[in-house]
Amino acid sequence: MVNPADIFISTAQKFLSCGNKKKRLPPSSCLDLAVQILAVNLGLKPAILYDSNAASAEQILQYVNSLEEIGLLSRALQIVSIDGNTLVVNSELMKSHLAELLQKRSLITFDVCPWREQPTMSGMESKTEDMVKDILAFLMNKEETQSSVSVLGEELYGQWNLCTLFGILLGYPASYWFDQSQGFENCLSMTPLVVNKVWVCWQTGDGKHCSCIYSFSVPEILWSETYTHIEQWTKLLRQRFSKQAVLTELHFSKETVILPSVTL
Repeated sequence: MVNPADIFISTAQKFLSCGNKKKRLPPSSCLDLAVQILAVNLGLKPAILYDSNAASAEQILQYVNSLEEIGLLSRALQIVSIDGNTLVVNSELMKSHLAELLQKRSLITFDVCPWREQPTMSGMESKTEDMVKDILAFLMNKEETQSSVSVLGEELYGQWNLCTLFGILLGYPASYWFDQSQGFENCLSMTPLVVNKVWVCWQTGDGKHCSCIYSFSVPEILWSETYTHIEQWTKLLRQRFSKQAVLTELHFSKETVILPSVTL
């Protein structure tokens, strides 16, 4: 019997090699990617942002399509390209996620503009709401193109804060925001940040591979104000996790870090 982990590794190394020498992804990176893809496929997160190497969106599409054809993925996943960034999207979960944000206006954002002495918390402002509406409409219109890469045009994302957008699309309970028309700096230098991570394990046949499927931070000064919201997010994730049996050992970790500079 062929080990599914071996298929994920060989498929990644076949389709995602890049560079002049077609350097292959190491097995550990292939397994990390496999866990991320499985998490999206199982509905544990709406999307992942591919960052394993410089593979193109078309290569990632070939990788995902091959796994679907083999039967290792139970649903068709959508490949979306935004300003050169490639996301693998669970279309059904993403649409419900974005629709719920709009209905409940439940999005939390941290304003980290550089002129602020410290981060502040805000809800869904009109510009962010319009951005969510536009990306939802885009995904709805691209439902029939799961066999190709859906490319978001600059006429849409040109005025968007992609840091905020990616936080939303990746399913984080809160996102950072800054006024990008004034620059891309922020006020997080030497600011205590509570880094939250979610870990799972995948039984590979040769043991188990543990990987982080979520990692996001919250300014410590705003932790008490966001705690209830994050607890609700955690509860929902536990519920989704209990409905599948592929990934095991759901674990949450938290640590406070202080960095001289933070790039968003």
